[in-house]
Amino acid sequence: MMRSVTTALTAALLATAVAFAEPVFNDDFQDGDAQGWGAGGEGDVRLTTYDGNVAMRLSDRAAALAAVTTEGYDRVRISAAFAADDLEQGEACLFEASADDGASWLEVLRVTDGQDDAVTLHAGSLTDASLDDAARVILRARVLGSSDNDLCWLDNVSVTGRWMAEASAAGSFPLSAAFLTGEAVMPHPVDTASYAPSPEAAPVERVLEGALIFTPEAPSRLRILRDRFEFEGLPDTAIGVPPVIETTFVTDGDYLLPQRRGLTLTDHPFWDYVLTPGRVWREPDDGGWIRAALPFALVEKNANCVHNGLLTFLIDTDGRTSRAAWQIGSETCAYFQFDAWGMSEVDVILEPIAEAGRIRNLHQSELGARIPVRSVSALEDAYPGIDVTSFGSVQDVDPSAMTAFGLVAEGVHYTGGCETRFGAYPYCDEMVLPSYSLAKSLFGGLGLMQLEARYPGAREALISEYVPECAATGDWSGVTFEHALDMATGHYLSTEPDADENAAVEADFFLVSTHAEKTRLACSRYPRREAPGRTFVYHTTDTYLLGAAMQAFLQEREGPDADIYRDLLVDPLWRPLALSQTLFETRRTVDERSQPFVGWGLVMQRGDLAHLLTFLGSDVGSVAGQSLIDAAALRAPLQRDPEDRGLPAPEAPLSYNDGFWAYDIQTYGGCSQPTPIPFMSGFGGIAAVLIPNGASYYYFSDAYDFRWARAVMATETISPFCTGSNP
Repeated sequence: MMRSVTTALTAALLATAVAFAEPVFNDDFQDGDAQGWGAGGEGDVRLTTYDGNVAMRLSDRAAALAAVTTEGYDRVRISAAFAADDLEQGEACLFEASADDGASWLEVLRVTDGQDDAVTLHAGSLTDASLDDAARVILRARVLGSSDNDLCWLDNVSVTGRWMAEASAAGSFPLSAAFLTGEAVMPHPVDTASYAPSPEAAPVERVLEGALIFTPEAPSRLRILRDRFEFEGLPDTAIGVPPVIETTFVTDGDYLLPQRRGLTLTDHPFWDYVLTPGRVWREPDDGGWIRAALPFALVEKNANCVHNGLLTFLIDTDGRTSRAAWQIGSETCAYFQFDAWGMSEVDVILEPIAEAGRIRNLHQSELGARIPVRSVSALEDAYPGIDVTSFGSVQDVDPSAMTAFGLVAEGVHYTGGCETRFGAYPYCDEMVLPSYSLAKSLFGGLGLMQLEARYPGAREALISEYVPECAATGDWSGVTFEHALDMATGHYLSTEPDADENAAVEADFFLVSTHAEKTRLACSRYPRREAPGRTFVYHTTDTYLLGAAMQAFLQEREGPDADIYRDLLVDPLWRPLALSQTLFETRRTVDERSQPFVGWGLVMQRGDLAHLLTFLGSDVGSVAGQSLIDAAALRAPLQRDPEDRGLPAPEAPLSYNDGFWAYDIQTYGGCSQPTPIPFMSGFGGIAAVLIPNGASYYYFSDAYDFRWARAVMATETISPFCTGSNP
């Protein structure tokens, strides 16, 4: 599932969110309601929809106003975005704020002539002490125009701040040994630093092995921040209580290594989970206890939203434990955002683990193969003159929407982000990230390349021969595996951007959990309009059918136990690349078939994506000089074959080829000739870009922003790729 990238593709993102930042006011107008806003001035104010995105349109000299209170909050930040059309010199779209009932105004964002392509959303933000703890803050959007043709589209308005009472309490509320071994309740989330070793921490001399059972129970605390689909009102979901987490574990130095990594299915009605490596250490004031911390992530069932959490507890050398404190304060999820926290029982049984050596060896291999990580700020030292602010600009997305971002250049992974609403996530390399439609490229695209290499001609195999549900409809003749990967099956309702994808959402394709239900909907939802191979129409259903056909194709040749994810990707690619075990599982249907989704459902760590981008880009499908994917197969999707650029997408200058997007960055400016940039894109605000100079850029966010061209152009300082670049 993916939002259109039409309004995207101009600049990068940054995650420098203020610790403890919470939403105070948020309006992206996607619910079709402008409640709380009033219109004024001369001109028209209305909500309009383009490419599936709803925004508030203002014309001529119109204004729109709303009022919020920031009482009890400090570090208040106001953000907004504008697209504009037909502005002339001296005209502008202006967003302002006032904390003194309009006596004075603070400028948040101004969009002027030259930025008015009627498509690109330009973002801006402001912090000012006068906005803190204010009884009334007026927000005003207005057009400084002169005619009905002067248009401004307002979007993504947000006010965030730090709840001062909690911030003050957090400073005097550490997760001390006395608290963890006592009976007091956890009144609020704490600074994330409480889940990590202090500067005075000492190592644990003893090696620990055993079983861990974390049993969260109500009452826990839940604070909903965004709930577009009203999950909170659903019966018996236990949204605010994580599932029981059970794992065997070993320690290796200061690492706490859960044996099972990757997606773990549970009996919880709403959540599955992922565990990643944690830490063990000793604090001087803990009275001899060993302190343990374990990162975990909740993953919505049948979906790809990821909510990252932390838990910590004390353990002694006999396996006796304290209570565990846990909290969730960040996510990559555009439609459901919340904070949750509580105290829960945790039990540890210390005993030898048969596979302890294998667990440690796998983790050591993963660490040894990790691309060296440095802060994005180190780019200035490595490449003097580079514009570091291009990699994650607050002018393009509210920092509170960013999870993580990074640039990979010349063998170094420059990273940023990993902020939560309660401080920096202390284990950023272990943070779990969702793929959404990155999977269409990484699973669908690479998987079909692997199948073709193993069985030449597989790309031309027919969907109808391997998916009986499609054959039964009678109109899938001639549709090949490659047609489905290209989303050019000839089946569609509308060629308008996002129209058919939204139809799949309305038909519950993403909600049904069995293969039979998904194939029934995917085969029958869209009528046949033309011969395949002619027109691109974005359909996650097509990628699902591709996966179903590939699975049947592979099992026909290699037996009923063959699996396209394990046999085409995990064993031949992920393991040689030494990717994390987080990526060794994927979302599947909940039935005997256990069909991989293919079009969405992967989870990974940031180092995994850095490896994959290097593998595809600068290493052209090889590891240590050994080809794992035929370089010739990568030429077309990576825009290295001028005779095969793929099918044009409705949102020019985009195209789509073998599961990968491309954007002609010449239209952004700076290149004197067409320069298509291949990239992957995921729902909500996820991008991974393969730059022709060998660098790559990515980010994970959840405010429906898809802009990265400014970051790509900034890498010209590293190595020019744009022939005839303008100064």
